[in-house]
Amino acid sequence: MSLAHPAARGGTEMAMSGMEDRGPEPGDRVRIQIPSHPSYLAFARDTIYRLSRKYGFSPVHAFDLKLITGEAISNIIKHAYRDKHDRPIFIEVLMFPGYIEMRFRDKGVQTPIHAAHGRDLSDYRERGLGIYMIAQLSDYHYYDQSQPIGTELVVKKRLAP
Repeated sequence: MSLAHPAARGGTEMAMSGMEDRGPEPGDRVRIQIPSHPSYLAFARDTIYRLSRKYGFSPVHAFDLKLITGEAISNIIKHAYRDKHDRPIFIEVLMFPGYIEMRFRDKGVQTPIHAAHGRDLSDYRERGLGIYMIAQLSDYHYYDQSQPIGTELVVKKRLAP
């Protein structure tokens, strides 16, 4: 399957060749690479939303995946790449029977993952809820920092019956 950003193709619509005739199926894998520029955030979020809807997720659960995507990419831009807008962000989506797995990978600075999952929500701040939101909206997630550089966030979400 090929996904191309409109700017890369000179067109105005995203190409999802091969998906016109069928939706994603278990075993399918989609890989996307975008620059760490905030202008690609909407493209990535919308792509994940549309892909998950085609795979059978309800609008609500597809929106959860869209939010997770936005938070994951925003965290990469801010923390791993320290607001540098010319670095690669790798997104991989794998379809399994009954669930979807998303992987967000960067090649930036490894930032310690804090135990922000149990944060007191009465401590309101404009920023800092990304990890908490990812934890709340996913069925399973973990951060892999076993490589010398970069981080991979793996997120899994089950299809609701």
